[in-house]
Amino acid sequence: MARRTGPTYVELASMGVAAGACVGIGVGVGYWIGTASGAGVAVTFAGLAVGVLTAVAATYFKIKRYL
Repeated sequence: MARRTGPTYVELASMGVAAGACVGIGVGVGYWIGTASGAGVAVTFAGLAVGVLTAVAATYFKIKRYL
């Protein structure tokens, strides 16, 4: 049985940066669309949800080789 190694600190840091970027971009785009269209904060929360889902997916695909 081969010994599995975990992700390095650099990989963990890059996952954190990618997750933060996904959430930040999602909120930013949602806010921009919400203010431009006059839809209000509902679009900002939708952007937050899309950003969180994207961050979870990106983290999963990065870490699935270690599972």
